[in-house]
Amino acid sequence: VNPMKTITTLIFAVAVFLLSNVVRAEQFVQDDQYVVHYSAFNSSMLTPEVAKAYDLMRSRQRAIMNVAVQRKMPDGSTKPVMAQLEGYTGALGGSERPLAFKMVTEGSAIYYLAEFLIGNGEKLNFDIKVKPTPDYAPLKVEFSQEFFAEE
Repeated sequence: VNPMKTITTLIFAVAVFLLSNVVRAEQFVQDDQYVVHYSAFNSSMLTPEVAKAYDLMRSRQRAIMNVAVQRKMPDGSTKPVMAQLEGYTGALGGSERPLAFKMVTEGSAIYYLAEFLIGNGEKLNFDIKVKPTPDYAPLKVEFSQEFFAEE
């Protein structure tokens, strides 16, 4: 185990958690078996070290979509699980741009990240389908968010 990578991972996980809650109140969709947490934020909010560790580009014209899927357990707790994600973003009336999610696993945490381009003051719509298992009906994450270039 590389201690530097572990420290960087911890910093990234905390940063994603904090940023997702600072940028927007906790967002999630759920059904009786799963909870899907999601957030989108400007990539310029990442530190250079975190961006490099996860091969993400820091830019005022880029943002990151973060999705985590959890299975509801009988005792009321939740457990991170892998899932299949398919999603698009785009401005109202504009063309849809696919989101290319990459899975990140650190310890028991599992989350999915996708980078996308943004314009200053641009309001983007998101349409993401999350399938915790191949035969499970997808949970739909649909929302709109306005992005501003960080100075």
